[in-house]
Amino acid sequence: MTIESAVRNAAEYVATNSANATAGATDARRVVCLESMTAPGFTAGTVIPVKENCTAPAVSLVTFSLVTIAAGDPMGTAHVRATLPFDTLFPYPFLPNGGWTLSADATYSVLRGR
Repeated sequence: MTIESAVRNAAEYVATNSANATAGATDARRVVCLESMTAPGFTAGTVIPVKENCTAPAVSLVTFSLVTIAAGDPMGTAHVRATLPFDTLFPYPFLPNGGWTLSADATYSVLRGR
């Protein structure tokens, strides 16, 4: 749930605030990293600030667009994806042995300036 929530919030933030895809990718990583620090498997990055530049979860800005619609206001759309390796503490029957990859996707569109 932590990763799902973090990705949804990142997509909303990027669609609402980011100026371009480069800034959007940085913003998405920052939001997901800051909101998933308590998730098992979180790995802080090596670039300062380390908690905002985590290496796990892996975050990507799949798509970003900022277009002006007929009313003259820009519409921002962002699709963010994150993946995080996950291992159970103990083996469970009927579940795959070894690690899993948790993933979350979210797309958000917003009409800016209203």
